[in-house]
Amino acid sequence: MKPRLSNPILAMTITFIVILATGCGPDTATETPASSVGAAANAKPAAEPQSPGQPADEINVVTTSNIVADWVRAVGQDRVEVFSLLPPDTDAHTFQPGARDISRVADADLVFSIGLSQEAGWLDELIKNAARDPAGVVAVGDAVDPIAFVDIFDDPGEHGDDEHGPLDPHFWFDPTRVRQAVDVISAQLSTLDPDGQSFYRGNSDSYNRELDELHGWIQAQVSLLPEENRLLLTFHDSFQYFAQRYGFKVVGTVFSVTTGSEPTAQDLTALIETIEREGVRAIFTEKSHSERLAHRIADGTGARHVGGLYTGSLGAPGGEAGTYLNLMRYNVETIVGALK
Repeated sequence: MKPRLSNPILAMTITFIVILATGCGPDTATETPASSVGAAANAKPAAEPQSPGQPADEINVVTTSNIVADWVRAVGQDRVEVFSLLPPDTDAHTFQPGARDISRVADADLVFSIGLSQEAGWLDELIKNAARDPAGVVAVGDAVDPIAFVDIFDDPGEHGDDEHGPLDPHFWFDPTRVRQAVDVISAQLSTLDPDGQSFYRGNSDSYNRELDELHGWIQAQVSLLPEENRLLLTFHDSFQYFAQRYGFKVVGTVFSVTTGSEPTAQDLTALIETIEREGVRAIFTEKSHSERLAHRIADGTGARHVGGLYTGSLGAPGGEAGTYLNLMRYNVETIVGALK
C-alpha cells in the first residue's frame, strides 16, 4: 500500500536491539484495546461516512499519547490500527518506552506525537533507533498555534530549565485547538491512503462538530461561576490553554517547575501566601500523582483539596475519562463543582 518506516536491514538491526534491551529492563508497553478510545462512543452513526474499499493492510499508526490515539481512531476507524505507547492512567512526565516500543515504531506507517517538547528526550532517542524516515513522525502540536509558557512564578527565567521547553504542550485543554490537530491527522492518513480521503475527511468533520459542542458546553458550565471564583491552583502548570480559552486565572501550582522535584520551603510559603491573598477556594491535583503535599497545603490554608483530575493521559477504557471527550467533561464538572 505504501512504504513503511522500516526495511529488512533495519528490521534485523531492531531485532538485535530488542534482544539486548529485553535483558536490560522490563517491557513497559501495554497494548490498549481498540475499544479503549472513543471512536465508537464519540461517533454519530447518522453522520458517519461509509468506508470505501478497504486498503490491502490497515494503516499501522503509533502514537506517543493515548489522547492522540483517541483522535486517530475517531478519524481512521476501521481503516487504521492504532497503538498508544502511553498506557491509560500513566504519568506522561515519567513514562519511559519499553523494548517492544522500538519495534512498534519501526513497523509503523505513521507516528503521531504531541510535540512541543512534551515527549522530551525519550522520543528523539526512540526515533533515532527505530524510524528510517523521521518525516513519518508528525507532531500535531506544531499546527495548533501553541502558546508560550506563562510565567506565574517570581523568577522570569524559571521555565528555561523546565522539562517541556518554552512552548506549552498542553493544548488538548482547548478543544478549539484540538480541531486543528484532528485536521492534521486526517490529512496525514489521506496522504498514505488516498482512496480513503473522503472517509477520513467525513470522520474528522463529524468529530470536529463534537468538539464544537464540547466547547459550547464548557462555556455554559463556566458561565455558572462568578468571575472572582475562576481561580486555578493546580498540581503543575498544565491548564494555561484552558484558562485562556475559558476566562480562568492560574494563580499557582504545587510543583513550580517539574512534577519530579519537591517544592522548597520558600516555594510553599509563597504558595500559601498566594492562596490567602487570592482567596483560592480549591487546590486541584491529578489522577496519577501523589496528593500528600496538596493535603498539607489545604490543611494549612482552609482551601479545599480536590483530587482526581486527568491531565496527560486518558483513564481506563470505558471509565469516566476513557475518551478525550469524557476526560474534558469530567475535568470541567470537577472544577466547576469545586469552585461554585
